[in-house]
Amino acid sequence: MIVLILRSVRLRLTLWYVLLLAIILAAFSAGVYLTLRHNLYANLDDSIENRANVLSSIMRYEEGQPTLAGRVSSEDPNEGERFVRVFNDSGEVTFDNSAVAGGVPIDQRAVESALQGKSSTRSLSLADEGLRVRTLPIERDGRIGGVLEMGQSQDDVADTLQTLLFIVGIAYPATLVVASLGGVFLAGRALSPVDRMTRLARRISAEDLGQRLNLRSSDDEVGRLARTFDEMIARLDNAFRRQRQFTADASHELRTPLTAIKGQIDVALQRRRDPAAYRQALQVVNEEVDRMMRLLGSLLTLARADAGQIPLAFEAVSLPDVVGAAVEQVRPAASERGIELQLVSSPAVTLRADEDLLLQLLLNLLDNAAKYTPAGGQVTVGWNVDAGQVELWVRDTGIGIASEHLPHLFDRFYRVDRARSRAEGGAGLGLAISRWIAEAHGGSISVESAPGRGSTFAVTLPIDSR
Repeated sequence: MIVLILRSVRLRLTLWYVLLLAIILAAFSAGVYLTLRHNLYANLDDSIENRANVLSSIMRYEEGQPTLAGRVSSEDPNEGERFVRVFNDSGEVTFDNSAVAGGVPIDQRAVESALQGKSSTRSLSLADEGLRVRTLPIERDGRIGGVLEMGQSQDDVADTLQTLLFIVGIAYPATLVVASLGGVFLAGRALSPVDRMTRLARRISAEDLGQRLNLRSSDDEVGRLARTFDEMIARLDNAFRRQRQFTADASHELRTPLTAIKGQIDVALQRRRDPAAYRQALQVVNEEVDRMMRLLGSLLTLARADAGQIPLAFEAVSLPDVVGAAVEQVRPAASERGIELQLVSSPAVTLRADEDLLLQLLLNLLDNAAKYTPAGGQVTVGWNVDAGQVELWVRDTGIGIASEHLPHLFDRFYRVDRARSRAEGGAGLGLAISRWIAEAHGGSISVESAPGRGSTFAVTLPIDSR
């Protein structure tokens, strides 16, 4: 039970607050007490010193011996609160009215020290009364002619300090009690939004990420925490939605070739056929298997990219060589479709990049451009160098893309014309992979297009991607 209580942030905050306050109050009280004590004793010593100066001025000398006889009554001058004692230069008492103060013992060391010119102050207790005693030399004609010892009650000082200690003794625990209650209240008020966040968070699950905390609090730590939590839920919601959509799209894409394969096998098994019919069925099955392999390869690439499991082998790469290799690989298919593939002369530049991934990006863009460019069209590729960056572009004179499709063009499984893309073997993953490759190199990819005016894909890459 105690462990559970100590786990409460509210209680821990209160305990730390009270502990800190207790230390501060203790230090403050000690400082006040010591300062007041010092000042009170300093004032008492000043009072004794002033009276000593007065008595020194009225000191009598009988046969060279200092005395206050006839100057100060030997009776108690102030109800036993003060006494005066005079010594000659031999340390013998010549005047003493300390009897009414209870008989103050003589401190021979203080007297001897005063005869050597050193003053001293001491405190002593006598018959339940405190005295402050000052012993100082008496100078006459440039030499020490005796010793004057004065005492004054310090009960007023002790009473004042005792009263202060009594007040502190009551106020200190009372303040801590009030501070504890106030700390619990303030901690509860401060942490109440956190309790509300906890209750709301318990109602949010993976199946219902649409809820938000929506705390209408100020721009303090709790408010920023609530907004950060809402932003995190929004990202999780978006990730779950994309994951579910990705799974649904992948299942749909895989089901299509499997359905085609199943249909071909069923047709082939319905009755006995000649070898040419079987060969035709197997050819269709082979094409669908190739399509599935390409799809699974793309899915594996994206999955490994999301998990950060694709190591990038950065090295010095000649951009003209990579672009030239990509163009030569795509040229036969483009020529077969009656499409002119042109490489625009551009300045030589060397990048730090993963050559295989950069080649894959170029092949995706060139293949995509060739697919959507009609016979007689043209696909051009080139690059520009500016301010430590390379802008690599692929431009076609194809059918173009409507503006409403451009924001989603790099999403996974997104296709402008699903029927046409599927017929040409596309699954809507090539541009998504291209975007990942560009971002993995610290760059970006964009597109400009309009229906009937062709499309231009631009990839911006830093020359040094390390």
